[in-house]
Amino acid sequence: MGCKFVFVALLSCIVGCASGTQMLRKIDPGMSPQRVDEIMGRRDGFTTAAKDGHKYTLYQYINRYCNAHVSLYDKCDFYVIFKDDRVIETGTKDVRSNSPNMQLLYIFKQP
Repeated sequence: MGCKFVFVALLSCIVGCASGTQMLRKIDPGMSPQRVDEIMGRRDGFTTAAKDGHKYTLYQYINRYCNAHVSLYDKCDFYVIFKDDRVIETGTKDVRSNSPNMQLLYIFKQP
């Protein structure tokens, strides 16, 4: 019973983890910051600048899963750029791997 629970919990965590890459693919040019927040979740940081009468805003999503379906260890930084509160660009930067030092995970039934 205990092993079954651990397996179900682990499986639901893996299936439930949407990766940043999957979420970023749902963002289209012209989307509002509110719609981007609905897709990506709360941003980790932002910055704004004005140039030639336009307002540019950069949203930062730091240390998010790159692609949870491929690796649970790779983390990336994602960016969304807005011009006058509309998406004009998205991107990914700095892939980091935090793989554990173990190669296999053994689960033993306790007596």
